[in-house]
Amino acid sequence: ASPKRNETKEKKRMARSGVAVACGIMRFIFLYVMLWWGLTTTTVVMGEPSNPLGLHFAETHGHDMVLQRAPARAVVSGHLTLRYSMEAAAQLNLPTVQVSLWRHESATSTYELETIQAHVGFPGQAYDSKQRSLLVWSFQALMPPMPPSTNGHHYTVMARAHLPLGMDDASDPTGQDDDHNPLLHENLYEVIFGDVWYCSGQSNMALPLQYTKARNSSLEAVLAGTYDHVRIHSLQTNMNPFQKWAPPKDAVEQESFMKFSSTCWYFMEGLTHELYNMTRNNINDNDVPLVLRQSMVPIGLIHTAWGGSKIEDWLDDDSIQKCNPANQEDGSLLLLSRSERPLYAQRYQDAVIPYKDLTIKGWIWYQGENNMENNTVLGNSLYHSGYSCLMVQLIQSWRSLWSSTSSSTRSITDDDPSPMMATDPLAPFGVVALPTSGSVGTLEIGTMRVAQTGGFGVLPNPSMPHTFLVQAYDQDDPMRSLYGDCWTGGCCPSPTSTTGTPACNDATGPKPKTFPCEECANRCSAFCADVAATSFNMGPIHPRTKQTLGWRLGLGAAQTGHGVSLEKPRTGPTLAGCMLKVKYRSTRNKVMPLVTIRFNEALLGQDVVEVQAYNQTNRRLSKLEVLVDSTKFCLQKSPVNNNICIDDGYGNSFEMSGDSNQGWVPVNIVPESGPLNVQRRRRSGPKYHHEITADLSGVQGSISAIRYAWQGDCCDATNGEPCPLGSCPIISYPSGLPANPFVAKITKGKCECLPPQECNAFPVPTTESQILLDTVLNQGYYWTYVSVLCSLILALLALSWILLGKQNSKETSPATTDDDWVAVTAPTNNDDDDDDRQGIALPDIT
Repeated sequence: ASPKRNETKEKKRMARSGVAVACGIMRFIFLYVMLWWGLTTTTVVMGEPSNPLGLHFAETHGHDMVLQRAPARAVVSGHLTLRYSMEAAAQLNLPTVQVSLWRHESATSTYELETIQAHVGFPGQAYDSKQRSLLVWSFQALMPPMPPSTNGHHYTVMARAHLPLGMDDASDPTGQDDDHNPLLHENLYEVIFGDVWYCSGQSNMALPLQYTKARNSSLEAVLAGTYDHVRIHSLQTNMNPFQKWAPPKDAVEQESFMKFSSTCWYFMEGLTHELYNMTRNNINDNDVPLVLRQSMVPIGLIHTAWGGSKIEDWLDDDSIQKCNPANQEDGSLLLLSRSERPLYAQRYQDAVIPYKDLTIKGWIWYQGENNMENNTVLGNSLYHSGYSCLMVQLIQSWRSLWSSTSSSTRSITDDDPSPMMATDPLAPFGVVALPTSGSVGTLEIGTMRVAQTGGFGVLPNPSMPHTFLVQAYDQDDPMRSLYGDCWTGGCCPSPTSTTGTPACNDATGPKPKTFPCEECANRCSAFCADVAATSFNMGPIHPRTKQTLGWRLGLGAAQTGHGVSLEKPRTGPTLAGCMLKVKYRSTRNKVMPLVTIRFNEALLGQDVVEVQAYNQTNRRLSKLEVLVDSTKFCLQKSPVNNNICIDDGYGNSFEMSGDSNQGWVPVNIVPESGPLNVQRRRRSGPKYHHEITADLSGVQGSISAIRYAWQGDCCDATNGEPCPLGSCPIISYPSGLPANPFVAKITKGKCECLPPQECNAFPVPTTESQILLDTVLNQGYYWTYVSVLCSLILALLALSWILLGKQNSKETSPATTDDDWVAVTAPTNNDDDDDDRQGIALPDIT
């Protein structure tokens, strides 16, 4: 070849090489751009790793699951994933999904009940690990109303996806339908119908069973078959492992039962035993007849609680924005959006949204500690502020979210195309009010408990209907007061110790105690033995006494969601009103200023209000306080400036001097004021079964407010002894439910609750009554005693004159009414000749 021709070939070769290099570079850039675009724009339903090719039920489903029974209609959902492009799929018909229900009467008897044409949504685009295009269709099917699965009956739920011709290469089909189209199958086995409850909140809901004192009795009951009607499921959280749907016995075999939520489990125990009239000692196989266990309605428990979460993490942004700012800093209000809290930003997306398509019976909620710790404004739902407003929004938004999962899905033989609701829009919602340990060091725990009711002080209420409330302030860990000295102080051997010798810190150590190490054995031996039997999880902020709370929740759920008789109250004594009065005791030659507190009679059911005995030498243990400095009335003060009150009860802030708790004075409850006192009941009858009386002797100054169970424990923690459970004074009897904490101003001698709560059980006392009471409280007893005694003598003379006139004239007079003689009682021969003058309404003797 000539040199010129060789030169031309070389130039062409180099040109081709340059083009190849340029093409390679362009291809690399193109692939990089496509990879970046795919990673940033990929939309994967429930995550690509858990969304493999083919037909699958949602991750919230599983074998052994419980679907909601009639009258509701259970929703079954899932997704269909095919390796296909959007452009190619646009040229073909959409796939169809049918869901059929098969009933198993016995091992040899199975038949198909109904086939549902599922609603298939528009496809979403996703990409696999190799960036190949995937299409994802979601589907929902509304099951027919099904009775509860009793006597061992169970079902198989079968989903079948019919792919149009041309998609047979998109996935591996499991067969063909009658038209020879590709067909995909997915089945759920051992499915039962019953009641499904969703348990959520933060760490005290999530606390595993292994950290509770009643765990062994629950385990024995499971192994005995008492709870064979139960199925449990848990989302993986920061305190609990993932628990697929399983009977409790299977969870025991899998060694996961003790890691399930304790509050959620004990709630189920309480509900089961309320529905079937069993007691706590009636939980083994010998005590529960086989026929009863086989007739129990199945219960499904879903647990999603996340330790350390705030209420905002469980709400959508629209619901949060309906409330005024809920966080405070330097006395001003701030609103923290979810984007500013990335650690917990996914609670709503991960733990709420995936479960909204499941039809459920109701919710159980235990949360609030982290809102206390992070200076949340507790607020008032009436003013759309703070936690109180967010609590109302949580209930309303969750009910709306779950109940809006309606579907145009219908049976292929059903002529009615109208959508049907799944979850009841007023499904029951249970709330646990925080114990004292949940205050995380703040003093507004009483305000938080009221905020958990939306400011009404009780559930249900007009803003939160069909709800129920459980108090936990009398169920704090018995060893809480000893934890600092005995555990943190090193008096107990560490579980990881190889020698078993405590590494004690004396009073001068880095974690000082109130006593030297030599006294560890005497002071902490009971505590150390208790902790060795049942260890703490992160300390007493997680009380190990969860069973009673669960049983109380079960009682509320049985009454609210199952129509169980209201002979038992669903909540403790609830304030209805109060009135100041004076009592004259002739045998003691003494005048006593008192306050009568009346509780809501309708909420007591067949119970009465009882005052439990407590050490009256320590008035703080009564948990009842009155305010003698009206300038100190404050529901919540600034955490950074004690001189600023951010909520005066009406949503206003003001500057105050000194500690807001200095003006509160503890007062004793009169022991015989409890209606179970035999003599009082014999004398007064049922009139007093919902009232108690407190002694105001020794209180100096005008009383402007009253509160109960607002702070602290119900026992004397200074003596180094454990705090007995249920030791708070005011309870309902015989149910043993503690009174709901309350606070109220006192105006003109009677309670005036803060809106929206109402407490108008007493009439407004007369001006003379108030003057007399002020005299007692501010000027001593002498002249008050004289005036009351004179009034009593005149009243007796007037009464004798009337009776004498009746006897002489032998004529029948009109009946005397309460308006004629207001609260003037002649002395009697029993019970110290007490003269109760309610409201100090003096008779008109002129």
